[in-house]
Amino acid sequence: MQVALLQDLDSPLKVGDVALSAAEVALVDLVFDQVHGGVTVNGKISVVWQAECSRCLREVDGLAVAEIEELFEENPQEGESYPLGEEFIDLELMVREAILLELPVGVIRCSATEECLESASPYMSSGEELGGSSDKSAIKDPRWAALDDLKFEDD
Repeated sequence: MQVALLQDLDSPLKVGDVALSAAEVALVDLVFDQVHGGVTVNGKISVVWQAECSRCLREVDGLAVAEIEELFEENPQEGESYPLGEEFIDLELMVREAILLELPVGVIRCSATEECLESASPYMSSGEELGGSSDKSAIKDPRWAALDDLKFEDD
């Protein structure tokens, strides 16, 4: 089964710099079992995420896989189970929550470390200390260029 995660939604699935594109489709492989008072859902949900490498700013993608063991009940308990409909089971909330929990958090880097280091701009030579360079001709990170225009008055 494939489920479109982001169509007709106000907010895309995003954690930090990691996001799912609007056209992304999740692969859902689930088994449903009837139990007393509800339905259990077990299986896997897979989706491809995108982010920028924090070193070279190239696009990086990866696969998020969520293992599912959930219960759907007529009278769901908050945080414990999901609502069971009269005729249908709405999987959207469960799928979105499971995928959000599996998206990577933190620094995202390219898998090809050598290529990443070669393509990253050399803003600092390896011998310089952080913040210690007084050489105005040193290569600067263009993302911080707007800060060069700031002027502060002495009190």
